[in-house]
Amino acid sequence: MDLVAKIFLGNLDFYALGPGRVALLRATEKLGSLNKAARSLGMSYRWAWGRLKDSEKALGVPLLTSTQSRGQARGLTEEGRQLLDWYKTLEEKVAQTLKEFPQPDFLPAETQTTSDKSRKRPSLD
Repeated sequence: MDLVAKIFLGNLDFYALGPGRVALLRATEKLGSLNKAARSLGMSYRWAWGRLKDSEKALGVPLLTSTQSRGQARGLTEEGRQLLDWYKTLEEKVAQTLKEFPQPDFLPAETQTTSDKSRKRPSLD
């Protein structure tokens, strides 16, 4: 069993970003439309738009571009792309840290790396 970490960004006052919103932004970038992205992820456009607008408000930057005539989100802003790149790097670093970090002895052996199994737990005395 490989351990994974889910990364959520925010503080006590707001929730800005997490795996669901990142998936939505990635799909929007890939498909070129928030409407298509929402549909591909099984959510309504209105719900998806609202979540990303909440993220924009919390972060203080626009994440989505829109068309002049209909106001529908068409893609990501430069800040949106930078945020995805940053989040991807963060995910990779956290995943690497999980692989290298000594795990508690009570976890199943298959989750521990070879180097972890040979380590002794430090004494708390």
